[in-house]
Amino acid sequence: MKRTWVIWITLLILISIGCAAPQKQSESSPKPEQPTLINQDKVDTAKTVAQKNRRVDEATAVSINDELSVGLKVTNFDRFFLKSTRKEVFDNLKKRFPKDEIHVTTDSKLFKDLKKLESDARKNPAINKDKAYQQLQKINEDMKG
Repeated sequence: MKRTWVIWITLLILISIGCAAPQKQSESSPKPEQPTLINQDKVDTAKTVAQKNRRVDEATAVSINDELSVGLKVTNFDRFFLKSTRKEVFDNLKKRFPKDEIHVTTDSKLFKDLKKLESDARKNPAINKDKAYQQLQKINEDMKG
């Protein structure tokens, strides 16, 4: 009698593990193909909004599809207020672009990466948009820590 219960429990565990594996694969699979759109007007507006903050020395931005990533350069004593500066700029951008997913960073390495991606997109309008989108996704992941 005990042996049949062990078999049933083992069988149940194996079935549940077998059913759970495809779900993990579907979560990690890439999103369906969407046309990638780099929006320079949104970038210019976002940079203007970010630079209105008195603590921001320089701003850079990249907008692909509905994702807007903004890098802020903050120096000297203003660096003591990084968290509040990011929050203020984020709130102002969210008011301006309510439907977009917005990322704001004050990290100097990520600022340089965003600035390079922005300059590449401006210099070469025929840039590989999918590659640029992947670079932006990497930067956004790094922003989260």
